[in-house]
Amino acid sequence: YCYYYYKMVKAYYLNDNSPVTLSYLKDHLGIQYWSIDADNYEDALQSIEKEYGYASRSEVTCSKDGLGDKFDMLMKRFFEEHMHDHPEIRFILDGSGFFDVRTPNQKSWIRIDVQKNDLITLPAGMYHRFNLNEHAYLKAMRLFIKGVDPVWVALNRDDPSTESRDARQSYLKRFGDSSSSSSPPPSKK
Repeated sequence: YCYYYYKMVKAYYLNDNSPVTLSYLKDHLGIQYWSIDADNYEDALQSIEKEYGYASRSEVTCSKDGLGDKFDMLMKRFFEEHMHDHPEIRFILDGSGFFDVRTPNQKSWIRIDVQKNDLITLPAGMYHRFNLNEHAYLKAMRLFIKGVDPVWVALNRDDPSTESRDARQSYLKRFGDSSSSSSPPPSKK
């Protein structure tokens, strides 16, 4: 049976709003994307977890009510440019927001709007930031790969040691040259 919705996540360059395709995100940046019914996801999610080695889950609600007194501090932290030593895997259960991802050549930002039913994986070592949109609400499931403590650890770009971390160097080795072209092919409308 088919449990994926086929739709195009909205992704575009911030500097000129030109669209970015899913295939470009995957092939040139290492970002994986699925669209799954967030109201009936267990079979689809278990299949993906098994295939990719995702072993644990937790949920977070990014809103003033969900984060309480920590809301402003956490949203500021999420929006600071950072990377992780492990993939960042988010399944959007409700609401919406966006990830800004830095191309490996560090010349461009690509914005990826996420909303209910989107499952996105940002590879380890990729610089990015996250924020809510004007609705200021997003409920997400965080998934973690096997053997990784389910703890969110941001490694900020402004820390000189971040660039030399193994995850960053592996990411650059895999994707550094492939994204140096000026633009991806336009998405099909």
